[in-house]
Amino acid sequence: MSAPELNLVPAATTNRAQQRLNPFRGMLRLWCFDIGSVSFLGVGLLGVILACLAAVNGKNDSAELLFSMGIVSSSAAVAWQLIRLMASECSQLIPHYRRHIYIQSITVLASVVAIGVLCCLALGLTSSLASLVLALVMSFAFIWLCLLSTQWFYASFLLFVLVPFISLMTAHIPLWFSVIALMVLGGVIIRVCRALPWRSEARTVYLNGLEMGWFWLPNLQSMRILSRFERYLHPTNFFIGPMLTALLLLLPVACLTLGVLSHQFHWNIPVLLLLAQFSVIMCSMVHWSRVQRSRSTETLLLMPGFDGRTGLIAAFCRGQQRLLNVVVGIMLACTLLLGWLDGELNMQLVGHLVLSTYWACALIFGFGCMCRRVWHVTLTMMIVAAHSLWVSISLASLRDGGNLDDWFIWDFVLMLLGNLVLIWGKKTLWKGDVIHG
Repeated sequence: MSAPELNLVPAATTNRAQQRLNPFRGMLRLWCFDIGSVSFLGVGLLGVILACLAAVNGKNDSAELLFSMGIVSSSAAVAWQLIRLMASECSQLIPHYRRHIYIQSITVLASVVAIGVLCCLALGLTSSLASLVLALVMSFAFIWLCLLSTQWFYASFLLFVLVPFISLMTAHIPLWFSVIALMVLGGVIIRVCRALPWRSEARTVYLNGLEMGWFWLPNLQSMRILSRFERYLHPTNFFIGPMLTALLLLLPVACLTLGVLSHQFHWNIPVLLLLAQFSVIMCSMVHWSRVQRSRSTETLLLMPGFDGRTGLIAAFCRGQQRLLNVVVGIMLACTLLLGWLDGELNMQLVGHLVLSTYWACALIFGFGCMCRRVWHVTLTMMIVAAHSLWVSISLASLRDGGNLDDWFIWDFVLMLLGNLVLIWGKKTLWKGDVIHG
């Protein structure tokens, strides 16, 4: 055997050993090219970036909220990867595949937590550490429930609903208790992952998640009034399905319930701020589901009632405008009712919240029409964060004795900008994506 042949065997063996020991090989493909994973990771990354900017500018409350959102969103991505692992029949046959997923999951979650902790320590925001630990406890509890039963992943939206209340919960939950709960949940997750089985229901959750956005709903179409309402919004709600109707019913009910409880027990929950924020998030889900289910566009185009591609675009934009009017109407009604309940009906506040919700949703719809990829829709979440900061800063200014006159001027300017973006989005919707008719 010649000298080159003698050196070839050790080199090949070394390369295979390096590939086997490298746990991050293929991580970009697994995490960033998977629609479900990149959706949560994008929101988490956006939350961390905005949290760092808010912390640098002295917006401690906003930074704490955004860091918590980054941790929760990253944990949802980790849970998604574990469910995908249980749904794959060949995961047990590929050497070191599970080990690599576990290491990558720990790296993703640990990186987000480390950035939040280091930023808080560097800027002296030590009071926010308790909220970050509690957000991590909630994330671990969610991952553990998903490992016990993959059906729990349908309730992932509850994590995001609970994020604004983390700072309130830390006032009643001591830090030492959160640390102990974190260690216990971490040990339980490790124990379950050592013998993670293949589950047929995990595949069902995985496929349903890609189609419906991980949100389970009962059949609401049997109610005649709701059927008429869905026809009123058609075809805007075609891709998201009955989830849109359920959210439109759930948001005002939850808002009024929290408002009554907050008034009765003096909890001081920012109910109207939460309603405005989740209204904008709900509008972003319309185009998120459209991009997710882009292959259904041809099916929608072939349905009767549309005059080709031009008619479909016109009908979709009319449905968007109707949905925008419904969201603004819900915001107006809830603001008036809660203001009347508190006995402090401030028409300036009512007008400001309604106008700000209008321009934020209009920007979401307009830029959403231009989106063709999931990461495009993820970028529109910057509007959600900007709107949240806008409303929270204006409400703080009002509490300090200021007025909203200047905010009104900018609300009208942004409302005009939102209408222009809506018109521009109509011209770019499905441009080159569907057959010209």
